[in-house]
Amino acid sequence: MNRGGWRNAVLGGWETVYSQTFQTGPPFTVTFAGSPNVYIQSANRPTQLQPNDQVKLAHVDIGPNRFPFSAQNRYLNINGFAYPASYTIGSLGRNTLQGPGLVWGQASLSKEWPIRERLRFNLRFDVNNVYKYHNFFPPNSVYNAVDPSSFGTLNSTRGSFSDVGTGRWHGIMVFRVMW
Repeated sequence: MNRGGWRNAVLGGWETVYSQTFQTGPPFTVTFAGSPNVYIQSANRPTQLQPNDQVKLAHVDIGPNRFPFSAQNRYLNINGFAYPASYTIGSLGRNTLQGPGLVWGQASLSKEWPIRERLRFNLRFDVNNVYKYHNFFPPNSVYNAVDPSSFGTLNSTRGSFSDVGTGRWHGIMVFRVMW
């Protein structure tokens, strides 16, 4: 394509860039509410009955239902926790579980055309979240055996309109004249 002419002006000299980010999720703590027992003043943490790999999903898959939250596949298994007995503290530590991670792809396509010796025109198209992957905040982590409908559900995504983590595909086209 480096022969000049209109073919080179249209098809030649395009530059592509791709960047991929994989990040582990933030740690979070499971607490409890709605217990009929009496407790001493301390952190309200339940007793963990199963190991971490059995109480937490291996990956984020909420299933076909995002709403209502009660119809989602749970990120946490409610059967892995229980209320501690009266006047005792639960066995679950602080920040022992890990929330969903971040998968964030960015791509760019650009081309530059010379207009005059010191004048150039640049066209660039940037895309964030190429795969439209939803990056979720940690789940609702309040264990409540009386009303378990929201425990372990994912109810918010990370990021704003163009911020890292948003579930939207975000593209921007830039036209620039440089001298």
